[in-house]
Amino acid sequence: MKELFAWLFSENTSDLQIGLFDIWHFTYLFVIFGGAILLSLLLRNKSAGAKEKTLRTFAYLVIGFYVGDFFIMPLSDSYSGISAYKLPFNICTIMALMVPFVQFNPKFKGIKTPVVVLSVASSLMWMCYPGSALGGQPPFCYLIFQTFMYHGFLFCWGVLNLSYGEVKLDIRKIWKEFVGILMILVWAWFGNTVYDGGHNWFFIETSIFPFLSDEIMPVMVVASVFSVCLVIYGAYYGILKLSNKKLPSSL
Repeated sequence: MKELFAWLFSENTSDLQIGLFDIWHFTYLFVIFGGAILLSLLLRNKSAGAKEKTLRTFAYLVIGFYVGDFFIMPLSDSYSGISAYKLPFNICTIMALMVPFVQFNPKFKGIKTPVVVLSVASSLMWMCYPGSALGGQPPFCYLIFQTFMYHGFLFCWGVLNLSYGEVKLDIRKIWKEFVGILMILVWAWFGNTVYDGGHNWFFIETSIFPFLSDEIMPVMVVASVFSVCLVIYGAYYGILKLSNKKLPSSL
């Protein structure tokens, strides 16, 4: 039994390697984006109950994949025990904790919109440049599969909330996303300060690009995430216009 689990969660499952924008990277993107689009179209005329069950399922998958990873990491040769970097100080991992609150507790309805938008933005940014999953590993080993599917479930949950009309965007309220990003910045700074190991949560301590200095990274990260939020708002209104749906009445 122990040998089976060691093989199942090992990096040495094949001689194949995944790289940036190669066939395996595009395969994951195709499955995730295609799944989100397909579910949006298949359930658009279904009952509110069917849509709610779908959203709940993805919320369970998000938190399940996140929590389950802490139990599996010690069994995988991709990690040396449990990785502190997986603690909720990055925007994607913070969203894992926020999704259940806004999905299952009506008391958090007021922050559901920024959580949805930031979930889509953060997962989209990671999937387009999955730096933590581009170390030459086999495309379907545990490390790669878990990280892509976790971000994929987070992305689908957010997109489906938008396509099912559970969340309606209003550009006049995009300041909520900006405030949310600043709160994540402070929280990540706290994690980077308190924990040893140079984790660089939210990429605000050390630049990941040679043409950017370390000092400018907090500003660049906030600007980058907020820019993606603007793109999401633009896509949302563009799709509404193409589908001849009414824009939010507050505009």
